[in-house]
Amino acid sequence: MDCGPARECPRERDISARNCEDTEMSTTASAAKPSALGSAPAKAGIILTTLILGAMVANINTSISNVALPSIASALNATDTELTGITDAYQLGIAATVLYLGAIGDRYGRKRMLLLGAFLCVPFSLLSAWSPTAVMLIGAQIAVGVSGGMLYPTTLSMITALWRGKKLTAAIALWTGIGTGASVLGPILGGWLLGNYWWGSVFLITVPLALVVLALGFVVLPKSTQEHNQPVDHRGGTLSVIMISSLVLGIVMLPQGLTLTVGVLFAVMLVSGFLFVRRERRAPNPLFDLKMASIPTFWVAFVAGLVAFGALVGAMFIGQQFTQNVLGYTPLHAVLLTLALAIGMVPASVFAGKFIGAKGTRLTFLIGLAFVAVGFVEILITWRPGTHEAWVVVAYFLVGIGIGMASTSASRSLSASLPISKAGMSSGSMDLTKDLGGAVFQALLGTLLAVVYSRYFVQAFSTLPAQQAQELGDRATQEISSSFEGAEAVAKTLPGADATQLIAAAQRAFTEGKGAAIIFALVSVIIAIVLVWWKYPKHAEENELFSEVRRQDDELATADK
Repeated sequence: MDCGPARECPRERDISARNCEDTEMSTTASAAKPSALGSAPAKAGIILTTLILGAMVANINTSISNVALPSIASALNATDTELTGITDAYQLGIAATVLYLGAIGDRYGRKRMLLLGAFLCVPFSLLSAWSPTAVMLIGAQIAVGVSGGMLYPTTLSMITALWRGKKLTAAIALWTGIGTGASVLGPILGGWLLGNYWWGSVFLITVPLALVVLALGFVVLPKSTQEHNQPVDHRGGTLSVIMISSLVLGIVMLPQGLTLTVGVLFAVMLVSGFLFVRRERRAPNPLFDLKMASIPTFWVAFVAGLVAFGALVGAMFIGQQFTQNVLGYTPLHAVLLTLALAIGMVPASVFAGKFIGAKGTRLTFLIGLAFVAVGFVEILITWRPGTHEAWVVVAYFLVGIGIGMASTSASRSLSASLPISKAGMSSGSMDLTKDLGGAVFQALLGTLLAVVYSRYFVQAFSTLPAQQAQELGDRATQEISSSFEGAEAVAKTLPGADATQLIAAAQRAFTEGKGAAIIFALVSVIIAIVLVWWKYPKHAEENELFSEVRRQDDELATADK
């Protein structure tokens, strides 16, 4: 393969001394001719629209149940444990299966996997909407999560296979910005539906989108996108499902304390994790190639992306409670403020796509994480009882800009670091940054919030008899993950002045808990900044690494023809 006059193409992975230019080639029969901007498939617009809609289906389902929890609790007589299960069921289903299903898509067809995910989303969403019991709702949401595990990573892996060069970066930017921004729209639509229809209506939001994806995908998506014909590592896939399931369940149950159940789950995670690593080191066709995962552009992007998405979930988690509990906003009012996240995120993602091409992923990542850090600092300084909603909007907007740039950087880096035959691994890893990051940060921030709240709550009522003060603190702490219902219920049993004092103290205590949680999130973001600055390759080295991966893909595609 000739790379130009007086140039010698590299043949080994080590590219430290390589100057070969990236040769852009089409990945499908319908692909456009290469250019300085890269290449894209024929009908690129409608194909990308279909893939973005698929990502929207998965992302909207991530948080749609949260807004309906009070209504679900009333309608289904759900316990606190069941409500927790409903909240985390979708996240569990998608996180546990995404690596395995991504590998299956790489082998048996990404189009087939995407269409199956869109198809399964419809009946299980309908079952969620009309579930007669909380247990059935949990099971239905786990199944919807599995359909998301088919949809979300496949959309990114197909983009990676069909686009090249700067056009690939631009496509990923749109996919990231619009697809992730949709997660903000879900609760807003859910809030409106709850005001006009029954609780189950929130689970129907993605049904029309899934049907559109199914119809468009069947018609416009290419049948083949450089899938490989190597056997799937089913043993590794099974171990990955067990490992991730036990990890996610352990994390989401952590706010309940270090119980025996939590201990068993983490023990299962450690054992299955050990067996998974051993299997992947020995398997001829590993599900998760540990050698490739050791590439700096991959593992740094994975860790920093986990923090970035965790920060997004943390901002929404803290913000929703603060605006409702402390500022006294209605659920719909509180949710509408999160539009600032999407307003910042979408254009920032598009800008990041162009900025990466000019300045590299490293600098883009750093700027994005810096915006997130500034947003958290603003939350620490300004979010107090009686604060103006403008400060809430500003914080959301700053975090949205940061997430847009950071998530685009992570998506591009993870997808470009591995060959197309491993697209399921890269896209599955991207999904794990979102789901694990969200689960970890929500659980940790929720636990920290509850602990600090309880401590300050009890201190605020130190003038009461000790037993009564402790009882009040415990009762409020049990409800802190969702609302002030516990404190409000107690307040209704007290005289007017005492009730006012109770609610005011609860608001102050929540503000202190919010501060502790945000400090933890801020420190995590700062650590991610240091990691990216220290370990992620600079622009020239990054280009060489990615060019070599694409050259190998092109050689393989040429050999297969």
